[in-house]
Amino acid sequence: MSLAKKSKIKTVLDGFKNIINGLGTGKDSREQTTFARGRIITQQVANDLYAYNWIAAKGIDIPIDDATKKWRSLLIPDAEKKEEVEKIMEEFDVKGKINLASKWARAFGGAVILMIIDGDKQEEPLDIEKIKPGSLKNFIVLDRYNIHPGDIDRDILSDNFGNPEFYMVSRAGAIIHHSRVIRFDGIVPTILEAERNNFWGLSLFARTFDSIADSGTMTQAIGNLVSEASLDIYKIKDLNDLVAEGDDDVVINRLKYLHQMKSVVNGSVLDSEDDFEIKSQTFANLEKIDDRSMQKVSGSFDIPLTRFLGISPSGLNATGDSDMLNYRDSVASIQENYMRPKIDVMDAVIVASSFKSEDQFKYVFNPLQQLSETEQAEVDLKNSQRDRSYIEDGVITPTDALANLAENGTYVTIDENRVEEEKAEEELNEFEEEETEETEETEETEEDQNSIPGEESEEPGETIPKGDE
Repeated sequence: MSLAKKSKIKTVLDGFKNIINGLGTGKDSREQTTFARGRIITQQVANDLYAYNWIAAKGIDIPIDDATKKWRSLLIPDAEKKEEVEKIMEEFDVKGKINLASKWARAFGGAVILMIIDGDKQEEPLDIEKIKPGSLKNFIVLDRYNIHPGDIDRDILSDNFGNPEFYMVSRAGAIIHHSRVIRFDGIVPTILEAERNNFWGLSLFARTFDSIADSGTMTQAIGNLVSEASLDIYKIKDLNDLVAEGDDDVVINRLKYLHQMKSVVNGSVLDSEDDFEIKSQTFANLEKIDDRSMQKVSGSFDIPLTRFLGISPSGLNATGDSDMLNYRDSVASIQENYMRPKIDVMDAVIVASSFKSEDQFKYVFNPLQQLSETEQAEVDLKNSQRDRSYIEDGVITPTDALANLAENGTYVTIDENRVEEEKAEEELNEFEEEETEETEETEETEEDQNSIPGEESEEPGETIPKGDE
């Protein structure tokens, strides 16, 4: 085949194109649409928004305050031991430090909690097993602008891969090993953005700034309209000539006297050649415009408007239950996926410093919406009836029901240890019952083997005739 006969290779873009209508061609405005890097939120912008703008502050605070409001329940059966642990946790303010670090991470893009342990070298790795009793002194919260990451760990086999090996505290100049730093990241959308942002996350304001600004602009514009709801219009003869001749004071004094007379006689006195009218503004649908801007703000922060503004849901048969249910699931996700790993580290260090190493404990986060005593009693009764029915039908054992109570933390005295003890006792009882059954079967078998074939036992009261002897 000659080169002339070879077909040319054409590059074809996969997409819809209509040359007549211009769709998909250079005439289509959508073909010129692209997306660029958004607004860069500096430390000063983030600080001013969080410190002085109520909308921005609520967007940062509400989910974190809700996640820590009910806090957690320690699953410690011993009441005295539980009280002792809770007291130590309050002294180190675990709840407050988690709350503050989480807020600063959302506002600034990152924050840390430093574990200050007396006698340790801060630049060396932390070994929890070697923490001396009483050596934990404090937990310090810093935002990302007060602590700077060092070299990045590039070892793919390291648990710390992709994160700094060391941190340097601003002003103090202290070098801190990463194992002594509990890190809280903001939004981490991509590796590229993390590298651009000095290996920290993005501030939440990077995604919500426009909606906050639009809402503020809308509120201010409505306020300006309301302030000009009633506008007085004066038509003065030869006004232009008076102004051109420099007689501004004459005009101002004239208007001043008109206002004074209006206040005194509840009316205006004008020259026969002057005119006066009042122009009133209409405000139809302004509240809908303002509400729509606030809806965008609450949507950008992923917080229901009813929770964001503390208002009742509007609309026919509106309850807001579905929105709040989804929101509570989001808060529960923050607790389990974001806060729990960090709380576990703080708990481990506190236990190593204040208690014996074997005194580990578990906990559950208290639900954001808690049932009333009546509602909880109804749920417990139904669960009890269900478990009793399943036990009678042989679906579950009493130990299974006990394990469910331990998992839900219904009673502090019912924990995994109690379940294991009951399970062991249940297995022992089953083993003893099996041995008893085997013994009875063996005895019956021996009795059958010792009996004489064809011999019948005499019935009570039966006599044998003499002729048959």
